Amino acid sequence: MFPLKQSIPDWCFYRESDDPAAYYQRLKAIGFEGVEMLPPERWAVARQAGLKLVNIAAPGMQAGLNRLDNHASLIPQIEELIQVAKANEIEHIIIFSGNRNGQLDEEGLRNTIQAGKRLASVAERAGVVLALEVLNTHDHPDYQADHTAFAIGFARGVSSPMIKVLYDIYHMVRMGEDVVKDVSENIKYIAHLHVAGSPGRDFPGPEQDIDYVAIVAAAQSAGYTGFWGQEFLPAEDGFVELERVYQLFEQYASE
Repeated sequence: MFPLKQSIPDWCFYRESDDPAAYYQRLKAIGFEGVEMLPPERWAVARQAGLKLVNIAAPGMQAGLNRLDNHASLIPQIEELIQVAKANEIEHIIIFSGNRNGQLDEEGLRNTIQAGKRLASVAERAGVVLALEVLNTHDHPDYQADHTAFAIGFARGVSSPMIKVLYDIYHMVRMGEDVVKDVSENIKYIAHLHVAGSPGRDFPGPEQDIDYVAIVAAAQSAGYTGFWGQEFLPAEDGFVELERVYQLFEQYASE
């Protein structure tokens, strides 16, 4: 088995009242190795605490790469972010399909692959992974990459080591996908995993609907060595639940 690395998206836990240095030092003291989606003004302080900057997000969640009309605007912005990520040792950039707006999935996938092929060489030269995120359409109505087949089809279609998938377990469970099967069969296309409980996007413990023991075992057996991003909404003091979830996933990794 591989060591299980855990990361924390800022938007779930960081509060404007927090002292940045103390916040990131506390994450590191718990055992977290990475942080996600930080604004640039907090990059240095997170690094000083010994945390890796795992990812940043590109624009395009609603108006994304699935429509040719958006390519002229989005592709240069993503190319610029690739250089920013390279300069700041950020591993991944999260990219998005955008909403359907009546477009068939076949056309949306074709257009997203076209954008990915235009971006792949830039990402390869920089050594930065572009990870297409899957989202559910309960929380993100009309989002096109709302199922595994779209995202994996995108990664396969581009066929670049720097074009992969951000597989969000909570989102795909909400869409009725077979997560253990998806992760086991497609691990080479998965750059990053996001974690939350279902159906409430809450603490991912044994009392919610997702069997994380089975998922962790499947991912590790398949060879996954990336981060597990704890992207859930805490019900109480965030650090109480962060300490609990860190220990819980350490336990899952040993079962």
